[in-house]
Amino acid sequence: MVETATGFVLGAVIGSIATAAGSYLLYWKRERDAARRLRQALAEELRSYDYVDELVADGGYERVTERVEAPVIYESAAGDLGRLTDEEIDGLVAFYAGVRWLHGLEDPEDKKARIEAVVEKRRAALDALE
Repeated sequence: MVETATGFVLGAVIGSIATAAGSYLLYWKRERDAARRLRQALAEELRSYDYVDELVADGGYERVTERVEAPVIYESAAGDLGRLTDEEIDGLVAFYAGVRWLHGLEDPEDKKARIEAVVEKRRAALDALE
């Protein structure tokens, strides 16, 4: 009788440990996959800003301020940025702050160095994500 009770208790303990471990592994995999998908989406959005590099390289500082597009993925995924590393978050925030600054900027000829820094921040953010 004692052996049967011990078997039941031991079975329950082992079963609960196995269930908890399985649940944690499933949670960990989902979080890892979500972070991977987020990185891919943000990297694609960063690549879509290639035209900014080209405009700056051609000296089109005025056109950059008129053509810069508002981010879509970054804004929609802002609540999920915590899934990324600190380096990735810092790079993204720096670039997208620069994008906001560029949008509608007046008198860009006086701010060439800062506009060129936005291009560098895009490359840095892309490197951090890849």
